[in-house]
Amino acid sequence: MDELLRFDYRDMRPGIRHVTLVGEADLSTIEQLEQGLTAFLAPHWVAQLTLNLKKLRFLDCAALSALLRVRTAAMARGQQVTVFAAQGVPARVIALSGSGHLLNYHGTVRIGGTGRSFSRDLVALG
Repeated sequence: MDELLRFDYRDMRPGIRHVTLVGEADLSTIEQLEQGLTAFLAPHWVAQLTLNLKKLRFLDCAALSALLRVRTAAMARGQQVTVFAAQGVPARVIALSGSGHLLNYHGTVRIGGTGRSFSRDLVALG
């Protein structure tokens, strides 16, 4: 059976750890999400955690809340969490929740077939 949520990571420039979330982040995976991201932030040298959501197929409000808890804990330690490349459902959840500014996410989301763009100034996690 495939894992619902997987993390791929690499360390970038000094102080930056880049994590790609793959799969689905929802109520059933929030513990894995929170624990995994907390572990990625554990080394003292990590100043910024960048989260690539391009391969994340689904994000619900419970998982978004977990991301925000990780962000809050990181900020308390002087670290930043940044989200980018969200598409589809994850991008809509972030935009409609108005939490993008907390995640340093800047994006525009097409809502339905209306042809209208819904855009929020979704900026920094830390």
